Amino acid sequence: MFAASSMKQILIWACVISTFLSKSAKSDDQQKTDTGGGAVSTNQILMFSGYFLIGLALLLIVLLWLYKRSKKKEEKIDADNKVVAIDESTIKPSFSTEELKAGGVSKTDISHASTETGMVSSSLIVLTSPEVNGLKFEDLLKALAELLGRGSHGSVYKVMCGPQGTSLAVKRIKNWDISSIEFKQRMRRLNQVKHPHVLPPLAFYSSRQEKLLVYEYQQHGSLFRLIHHDGSQSRQQFDWSSRLNVASTIADALAFMHEELKNDRIPHGNLKSSNILLNKNMEPCISEYGLMLVNQQAGDTLQGHHAEGSSVIFKADTYAFGVILLELLTGRRVLNDGLDLASWVLAVVREEWTVEVFDRNLVREGASEERMVSMLHVAIKCISKSPKARPSMNQVALMISMIKEDEDKSMDVSELSITRSFIDA
Repeated sequence: MFAASSMKQILIWACVISTFLSKSAKSDDQQKTDTGGGAVSTNQILMFSGYFLIGLALLLIVLLWLYKRSKKKEEKIDADNKVVAIDESTIKPSFSTEELKAGGVSKTDISHASTETGMVSSSLIVLTSPEVNGLKFEDLLKALAELLGRGSHGSVYKVMCGPQGTSLAVKRIKNWDISSIEFKQRMRRLNQVKHPHVLPPLAFYSSRQEKLLVYEYQQHGSLFRLIHHDGSQSRQQFDWSSRLNVASTIADALAFMHEELKNDRIPHGNLKSSNILLNKNMEPCISEYGLMLVNQQAGDTLQGHHAEGSSVIFKADTYAFGVILLELLTGRRVLNDGLDLASWVLAVVREEWTVEVFDRNLVREGASEERMVSMLHVAIKCISKSPKARPSMNQVALMISMIKEDEDKSMDVSELSITRSFIDA
């Protein structure tokens, strides 16, 4: 394209100079004819030669300038094409899923779209974590991964990496309208805020098309499975005291994160029981904190957040926590972002059938109805339709802490009574 354009410009300049010289020669010939001169003098020959040399020099200068200009443009386009090729092909991973019917387990091969692995070795940003020291992006791409779950905001895979077969959880995020610079700043900020019950990202990768986050794999699954795994022994062992401990732990961790990140305006954004994972000690840990922007939250059905202010944007997390409390109290599954469960609970409470709300397993074990009702009142405050009417997570954590203290005191009294009865016997 540029070569053709340059040739057109060269021809135009050549025509202009040739026309100028020919007109000059004709003008001189005409003057000579008018004055009656027949021969061309030496001075005229020298003059015409000078005109020709000057025109030729100008033409060469123009040609040289056009050549250098077109060369620079071509080099710039080649460089831009190389950047695009690296961004779109060399770095971009492709996830090809192969569904294995046996056992209902999905296996996913994370393969690399290009053989130029040297370009991507340094593209995985490893945060300050000894678990993934030396981990490279190509290690993730070559690993055989098991699909753990898929949601509206992305997929989660279990990946075995390294010679020791370290288990990692890789979150692949989609439809997140955030720049790479802002994404990197957010991940580094989240890495600075440490809480024992919030899982930090160990490493991350960002390109225009893909965003990946690496977490420590938690083998005991999620709170969702613990609550809703019908008929399992683990669910029957999930008694009232354990549920209260889970609620208190999550509330404390979430309140801490809100306080530390209030100036950064980074809430969790997608809190739910499937994002509460159980560590090796069966303690709840919040995962995937901060993986959604505030403007994305505003579009969710459970939010209704169009008000400004750093405190209001965290109230979506308060609502989501209230839904988790309802799951713990009722044992029911969440549908439609928790709206169905919340509506059902509110309808039952309005009819003054509050006891009908609670999980039958809790009622059978003789859990304190008074403290379950107190917890239900906390949940109802959290799911208020107005974000401003919802309490902060600091307030929620304090209310649950008071319920837990009453439970602990009651258990101490019960143990003391049992001990005295044993002594008297």
